[in-house]
This record gives sequence, C-alpha cells and structure tokens, in this order.
Amino acid sequence: MWPGILTATGKPQLINGGVKLKPGQAINITAPKGWSGRFWGRRGCAFDASGNGKCVTGDCGGKLKCAGAGGNPPASLAEFTLDSQEGDFYDVSLVDGYNMPVSIIPSRVSGMYLFYQ
Repeated sequence: MWPGILTATGKPQLINGGVKLKPGQAINITAPKGWSGRFWGRRGCAFDASGNGKCVTGDCGGKLKCAGAGGNPPASLAEFTLDSQEGDFYDVSLVDGYNMPVSIIPSRVSGMYLFYQ
C-alpha cells in the first residue's frame, strides 16, 4: 500500500507526501501543532528507483512522494485538522470516490491511528 499525504497550504509536508508500506507494516508520523491535511491510500502502484511511476487508484502525478500533489479519484480520504481553536477535527470522506476501506481510531495516549485495508 502506498499512502499519499496532502498538506493544507502553508503547513509543513509530512514525509514528502508519500511512502510505500509492505503488507502489515505500520509507520508513526508526527504532525506539528496546527497541522491540517489529508491521507489517502493508493493501489496498484509501480515506481522505479527514482520514485517515478504510477498508481491505478489515488495517483499523485506519477510520483511516490506526492510533495504537494493531491490524489486522483477514486481515493478514500482521511482528513485531519489538529490543534485548531475549536480542537482537533477528523473525518473519513468519499468525496473523491472509494478505493479502499479506511478507519480512524482516536487514542488518548498517542494521538490517532489511521487504518487502510
């Protein structure tokens, strides 16, 4: 699975916007206070050693590291706004279509867990 990340304008990019995960692999991503953006799962991807390639769903300009590019539909989204004046907000959105199940599980101890299957 190849998660993509798009950060809201003016906020720092997280892990350059994308990464490859092996089956069952998990990563921890720390977002700075005030971060806002979205995650989506990409499927059917193939990238060369330079990170160039494409994905069948959720492609972001033919790059492993989306670096500011959003995902092409269909893409199931997990959206976050952290530490706003009103608190933290998160949601699962299918506004860009559906390409895989996604769930968000809040945790008091260490933030939130985001699961794509």
